[in-house]
Amino acid sequence: MTVRCPYPLSRPAGEPHATTDVAIVASSPLIRGGLIHMFEHAEHLRVAYQAPVITALPRESASAVIVVDLYGTAVDGTEYWSLAPQGAPIVALCPPENPPDLQSAIRGGMRALISREHEAAELLAAVELARHGALYVAPELLATVVAGPAPRPEAHRHDLTRREIEALRYLAEGFTHGQISRRMGLTETTVSSYVKRIRHKLDAGNKAELTRRAIELGLVERRQ
Repeated sequence: MTVRCPYPLSRPAGEPHATTDVAIVASSPLIRGGLIHMFEHAEHLRVAYQAPVITALPRESASAVIVVDLYGTAVDGTEYWSLAPQGAPIVALCPPENPPDLQSAIRGGMRALISREHEAAELLAAVELARHGALYVAPELLATVVAGPAPRPEAHRHDLTRREIEALRYLAEGFTHGQISRRMGLTETTVSSYVKRIRHKLDAGNKAELTRRAIELGLVERRQ
């Protein structure tokens, strides 16, 4: 089976259509497998990378179009988008009732936003548009994204730094402060300071709450 893009972009006559690399991010193995199967049967597209969380993508995936399923992921401000390989165009799939903040997403590299309930043809069209640098938001999501996200508690308004994100990911994966310090090249005192600031920013009182927030932010995969 070959899936054709229903909205092909024009290009000079005789110019070949280059193959586009795609990186797929979805926490659900079932959804990830379905997306991989769909893209493997699409013309001029190749699945070059796939991962359960966006932080697991290698840097070289910045040359691909990243297709990310946001279901079950808390996308607060710029925190999530800063984790993607820099420079990669992103196509986001979201629950229709819970789209991300549009301005933060666009600043983070998102170029297309569609509902998870769309047909495969529209996703393929979104990838094609993102590859060419266009910006696309599915019409049925416009009213919600223009209205903006619901207000968050004040403690959640502060974005984490990259080093704090790195420390949080290690902490959520079960590493001790000593192990984290060796991996990050820091003293245990510095790591403890990071964890204290992270708890304050995320309003988390203990390690279990920090782990839950790390899963919500898409930093680590939810354990089955």
